[in-house]
Amino acid sequence: MRALPSSSRRGSGLLEVLISMSVLALAAVGAVMGMVAATRDVKDGQVLQGRRMLLEARVQRLWLASKLELANQAVARPAIYPSELALGAAPWQLDPSTPQAGDVGTGAYFRVRPTGQVEPALDVPSGTPCDATTPDTVLPRDVYCREILVTQGLPRDLPPTAQAMVPTGALPFTFWTRAFRKGDSLERAIVHSEVFVQ
Repeated sequence: MRALPSSSRRGSGLLEVLISMSVLALAAVGAVMGMVAATRDVKDGQVLQGRRMLLEARVQRLWLASKLELANQAVARPAIYPSELALGAAPWQLDPSTPQAGDVGTGAYFRVRPTGQVEPALDVPSGTPCDATTPDTVLPRDVYCREILVTQGLPRDLPPTAQAMVPTGALPFTFWTRAFRKGDSLERAIVHSEVFVQ
């Protein structure tokens, strides 16, 4: 067998090194992308926790309020399931409660910090629509909006056996809350419902 010239042996060694470095570079890029995705997921989880707090804080205030007044606000349940109605569409309405500094159970506009801390956005004028047409100078992109809806009856039609759990003569109604940011899709909004019985 004839030996390869020394220049051919050097060239093939250099080619092997280049291929090895390319594979190593791809692995490094994959590792960095994985770390970026993990960091984003942690941040999104903290913000999601803050958004959920917006919904639960509002409901907690209702446990202390008069249910009769709330029941009087109830409208017929829409034909489309409430969480599937477009953001800002009737019968949903921006939370009409008067915002109070430091109380995330009141008001319609909030900032959710990357740490998950939630605070009322008192600089947004009351009644400002939460849609993409609202200028950023009026409704900044970091502001979340809370909508509410009160519907008559239970959230969905239940089988007769489940409906039997509601006492005779009782008037159930459902309080819905929804939080989203200007420009969010319907899928990114989070919704909570709570049933009250009068």
